[in-house]
Amino acid sequence: MVNRIAKRINKQSFLNKVRIIYTLLVMLPVLVLEIFVLYSSTNFIKEQQLLEAKENIERNHLNIENQIKMCEKSVLYVTCNSVLREFLSLDDSEYKKRIQMTSNVNNLIYNAWLSNSYFSKMEVYSDKRISNNDAVFKKASDLEDNSWYEASWNSADTLWWNENGKYFITRRIAMSLPNRVYGVLRAEVKEKVFSDSISMFSEMPVDIQVKNGSAVLLEYNNEGEVNENSAGYEEERNLNDTGWKIIYRIDASYFSSAFHPRIIGSVVIVVLLLLLGFIGVNKSARSLLHYLYQIIDQVKKVKDGNFEIQIAESSQDEIGELAENINKMLRKIQTLIDEVYKSKLDKKSLELDLLQSKINPHFLYNNLSAINWIAIEKGEDRIYEITTELGTFYRTALNKGINVDHLNVEVENIKAYVKLQLMAHDEGFDVEYKIEPSLLDQMVPIFILQPLVENAIEHGIDCMREKRGKISIEIYAENNELYMTVRDNGLELYEKIGQGKMSHEEFGYGVSNVDKRIRILCGEGYGVEIFAGPGGTTSIIKLRRDFITLERKV
Repeated sequence: MVNRIAKRINKQSFLNKVRIIYTLLVMLPVLVLEIFVLYSSTNFIKEQQLLEAKENIERNHLNIENQIKMCEKSVLYVTCNSVLREFLSLDDSEYKKRIQMTSNVNNLIYNAWLSNSYFSKMEVYSDKRISNNDAVFKKASDLEDNSWYEASWNSADTLWWNENGKYFITRRIAMSLPNRVYGVLRAEVKEKVFSDSISMFSEMPVDIQVKNGSAVLLEYNNEGEVNENSAGYEEERNLNDTGWKIIYRIDASYFSSAFHPRIIGSVVIVVLLLLLGFIGVNKSARSLLHYLYQIIDQVKKVKDGNFEIQIAESSQDEIGELAENINKMLRKIQTLIDEVYKSKLDKKSLELDLLQSKINPHFLYNNLSAINWIAIEKGEDRIYEITTELGTFYRTALNKGINVDHLNVEVENIKAYVKLQLMAHDEGFDVEYKIEPSLLDQMVPIFILQPLVENAIEHGIDCMREKRGKISIEIYAENNELYMTVRDNGLELYEKIGQGKMSHEEFGYGVSNVDKRIRILCGEGYGVEIFAGPGGTTSIIKLRRDFITLERKV
């Protein structure tokens, strides 16, 4: 199946291959990422909505309890007042004194009543007939249903009642020493003690019930009844001291994020980006390939034996450079055809192959130089910096065939390599150099630090997720020995082998090559050692200074 698909792709035109590659490398990852983002966003929105609902419930419950406590404090203030107690303790025979105290008592009750906006009425019930203020003072014997009166008379607590859709708070008026009860204070509480802060749920489909046992005392809903089956979130809380409870039910529709503006916006943006990306890739590929197709048509004529054609060099990019090099190649081929017999051309094919392999470095420098100039002309400082460091790296690596040179050449090479890696990693790690200046004229084998630094990046820095990577390169001498150390703070090797030294059999090709070169040059006891520890990995190159001589590669 895979082979069949691969064959079909190979038969497609280059433009279609670009489209397929765009789909596989761009569209599919973007779609997968969008699905992940949608999933994460949906969960995040639901979590935020749930958190908001819980916060509103907490605030609402706290507000109601504070309002309840405010009412209880007002009642407690009145019932514990000594003036009211003394007033109720007077016998009917003390009529004159009762008249004298009436004004103070009335002020006490009216002030408590008016100072609390949640009270609609405040009354005092006792077994005495007090005719001074019938609106406030009532005789308990006149009550049709005195169950609340008896319960309050016998209880030292503040009690809450609900009768005929009204809410009351009661407390007895008594003295502790001697233990005597004079009457009961009853205050009618407005419904807004519960509904005052419900406005905070105006943006939520909510159903709120205040219940006494199974009886519903108060219910509020803003988008129809929300029952247990349709509730997306439900919470039940007790209203302290009242003996009642409050139930919050938020409809499941509130937690549905399918049509949330952020989700819709994200989908629309991704679709537009993919569509624009496809159109852009299609048009840009057609534009870029138009010139390439012209070159292909001309090369086909060369295949038929026409070496006199000239390909138009209309662009200054890599395709234009390709056309220029093809033209140079055609001129050289024409010259060779003119200079030698076709019979000798076959004998020279191997020599041409060898010549081609030797030309490659020069061709690389030419291309890097061309890219460098293009970057300068275009103002692409990043490309200019990369090509400059790449040129430095290959110049010092190839080094005109010399495999032993001064230490400063090796330092220049490794700094260029590290700078390239920093660019590739978006400056994602730190580098520290500790090099004794007096050693820069020391002769060393070239291209020995690069494999160790490459290992430090690939197996150390690239494997780190929680902290920033760091590489330290140190070069120093002790007596007749030169040491080069490369340290990184990655823990991959430590997790693999623990604390200790890595065996030479586990070295990779590049490190093994460096180790063998040093052993051949300096003898046994020298070479590369790699150590792992909880602080990271340390690679050490040990050289014998007086064994290093200037040599040239044969």
